[in-house]
Amino acid sequence: MAKRIPSPLVELDQASLRVGDRLLFRNTNWTFRRGEHWALVGPNGSGKTMFANALTGAIPVVRGELRAPDGAVVHVSFEQQKVLAGDAPAAARWFSLEEEQAVTVCRFLSQDSVEERNPFEIVTRSRASASAFVRHRQRVVKMLDIASLLPQPLPSLSNGEMRKVLLARALLRRPQLLILDDPFVGLDVRFRRHLKEVLETLMWRHAVNLLLIATHPNEFPRGITHLLRVNRCRIVEQRRLRPKREIVSCSGNVPATPTRRKATGTDELVRLTGVTVRYGKRIILDRINWTIRSGESWVLLGPNGSGKSTLLSLIIGDNPQAYANDVRVFGLRRGEGESIWELKRRIGWVSPELHLHFPESQTCLETVASGFDDTNGCYRTPTPPQKKIARRWLVKFGLAACAEREFGSLSAGLQRMVLLARALVKSPDLLVLDEPCHGLDATHCDRFLQTVEALLRHTTVIYVTHRREEIPSGIQRVLRLRKASE
Repeated sequence: MAKRIPSPLVELDQASLRVGDRLLFRNTNWTFRRGEHWALVGPNGSGKTMFANALTGAIPVVRGELRAPDGAVVHVSFEQQKVLAGDAPAAARWFSLEEEQAVTVCRFLSQDSVEERNPFEIVTRSRASASAFVRHRQRVVKMLDIASLLPQPLPSLSNGEMRKVLLARALLRRPQLLILDDPFVGLDVRFRRHLKEVLETLMWRHAVNLLLIATHPNEFPRGITHLLRVNRCRIVEQRRLRPKREIVSCSGNVPATPTRRKATGTDELVRLTGVTVRYGKRIILDRINWTIRSGESWVLLGPNGSGKSTLLSLIIGDNPQAYANDVRVFGLRRGEGESIWELKRRIGWVSPELHLHFPESQTCLETVASGFDDTNGCYRTPTPPQKKIARRWLVKFGLAACAEREFGSLSAGLQRMVLLARALVKSPDLLVLDEPCHGLDATHCDRFLQTVEALLRHTTVIYVTHRREEIPSGIQRVLRLRKASE
């Protein structure tokens, strides 16, 4: 008796996508059948997220055909975080935490919000429907272990916590095909392990069909049945995986262990004394003491929600609570008449918050040049020497061809490389790198880490990551945070 072939869930039949005035993924044929689970791989800029957006209808198929049930495909991606962030500058996050009217996670995961109901629409639901949603939400919240996040305002969430909440919202929509775009990025070790187990359980129970886009193939959960590889906006390989789940190899750095070396200077660049940050009854940082001297390099570690980004925002000067604490940067205490812009010009930084809020309409060259003034965009014409330096950094990171392209036209991974060039363009006295390899493929990650290793000889660095293999071997010291409530 012939084996029954599962019915197609999503099909691309001789399909071509239109992005601006370009036709991409020309004449593509691909079938995702019920019961299958695919891994989508490819280098930064290869078109992975674009391909996923086409499956949801966010990018038009202008030739051929896309066949998929209405509302069946849900995509969780970094772009969703950017939409939630809106047009406000990165510093707006820290000011919004003072607002009492911010949307809470509980409200964001309410039935009206998940179903994207107009707030002025009168909705009549049966008691059974409302009760079923509440039970489903309770299961999802328990499964993802996010009950403690429900009362918190959305702006207060760390990058990793927000990714958990977006995954919960996607599961509450009961998709037939769930697309997860780099789901492990920004998550601490414990939750990466937990999420992997959750995805394996969902696949084993046939609760959802999964298309997983990931930078680290070694983290693919068991149960992935097929591989789809793309490059230069076309499919270059699609096949079924063997039962033992041989996944594509991933080159990368040898895991590094922070070492302790004698600092090259004695001048204090940063001193935090008894720093405490709280919002309402929630304590984010509790009596933190930290001194950073010229020539030192530090890795800042801690689980999601432990206050790493909050701590950095005090140093950079974006968080208003810096003025209520003893925070000294380059020998000057915040609130004693120093010019915040003069301090910022001596600091290069990149973070998920900066990436979320950075304007997309300017060219990549302008984006890099904005690092000279540390502005959220380029608002004055760079001088010829500044343009030359900015272009040099784009060349160093293999992005010379992107100089005149709009920042927003690049993939999230390539955008991150442009922002890394922006952080380095002015040869800062202090370099703050908050999850700098977020979303980078192995090639770009290696290239950047080699650059950081060279900078450690003469630049003071604060480096944040959840991945041990991304810690440059020249990092000298470690500051580890834990959640203040623990």
